[in-house]
Amino acid sequence: MSLRVRLVLWLGCVLAITLALGCALAGWRAGASVRAEMQAALSTGQQNVANAIAETADTPDELRHLVATFDGNRHVSAVLRDGKGGVVAASALQPAAHPIPGWFLRLLGSRLPPGIMPVPGGSITLTAEPANEVGEVWDEASDAVRTLALFFAMSVLLIHWTVGRALAPLARLSESFERIGAGDYAARINPVGPPELARLASGFNRMAEQLGEAESQNRSLREQLLNLQEEERAELARDLHDDVGPFLFAAAIDAAAIPGLLAAGKTLEAEERADSIRDAVAHMKSHIRSVLGRLRPLSFGSVGLAEAIENIVVFWRSSHPGITFATDIEDDDSLDEAARATVCKVVQESICNALRHSSPGRIDIRVTRDADGLLVRVDDDGAGPGAEGVTPGFGLVGMQERVQAQRGTLAITARQGGRGLAVMARLPLEAAA
Repeated sequence: MSLRVRLVLWLGCVLAITLALGCALAGWRAGASVRAEMQAALSTGQQNVANAIAETADTPDELRHLVATFDGNRHVSAVLRDGKGGVVAASALQPAAHPIPGWFLRLLGSRLPPGIMPVPGGSITLTAEPANEVGEVWDEASDAVRTLALFFAMSVLLIHWTVGRALAPLARLSESFERIGAGDYAARINPVGPPELARLASGFNRMAEQLGEAESQNRSLREQLLNLQEEERAELARDLHDDVGPFLFAAAIDAAAIPGLLAAGKTLEAEERADSIRDAVAHMKSHIRSVLGRLRPLSFGSVGLAEAIENIVVFWRSSHPGITFATDIEDDDSLDEAARATVCKVVQESICNALRHSSPGRIDIRVTRDADGLLVRVDDDGAGPGAEGVTPGFGLVGMQERVQAQRGTLAITARQGGRGLAVMARLPLEAAA
């Protein structure tokens, strides 16, 4: 159901409820008016009968004539009864001009107790009949209901037209969003209409402009990335050709010369050639490892976060056996590779800085998760510079950029309870998930 239809239905319901309450109030007042009219007519009839009896009406014929005077009365009927309760004469009410629904007559036509007046030889009973008075109210109510129905229909049509005019900018906004979704960032909306929708249109135009600029920047960055990839490929090709190629050529020459030297009994020279081949292979292996590190420095594959950090610790422990490394890693399979690479980068760079500048005896590594996200903390007890004396080198800058790329924070503070530094990185929940 569209917003326009919903608004029309809501406003129509409010209008209908208001009209219903107005009709209920008018009905209550009409009922009170009918009752007051009936009471006044009954009182008037009783007063007339009393006056007539006091003056002349004391014989049966005069009493019948008195009852006949009520013929055609709209509100009161009279009945003359003898001493035994039998009907001697009765008047006839004026018939209603239009038929009245029974429910309407029961709703408004409240019955009053009849007035019984003693006369010589019997009594005259006066009864208030509300049919004619209710009939007048019914005629007025019918006209009013038809008028209100016409007013209601015209109001609903006017509301439908007005709401449609007011919401027309939303339709244009929806079309423009579809264009944005299709990649057409040139979509714009004329900021006209109500102030709220005009501000919405202006905000959409600013958003579309910023998205267009971002797309242009991304396109430029993609082009630069392609150029950098081409340059990297060319550089790798040069490295392999210049550094690995000559050693392969030299190893091939030495390998080809060894059989001849062995056949000639020149064992010492053959061993020298074999050593040269071993040195060339070692050099090529080191160079290839360097190239692989440049291509993918942190590759996890099926390795979890805890195992990756343990590998880092094993490497540094082998080269610094006198330092105690303590780890407390809360592994999490939901981390993506970018988040795990950031954690490993923080751990690796923190250990490297501690070993380079602080000469620590112990390094503690903790990776925990709480309600705020993932917390990475590396503490050392070295004697390096305090938190104020840390110089932001390339390693620290790279670590800071990686953490910021994950929308996280990085802090370097003095270690609590002693000397040394504490490096703390926090990744938010959405980045750590």
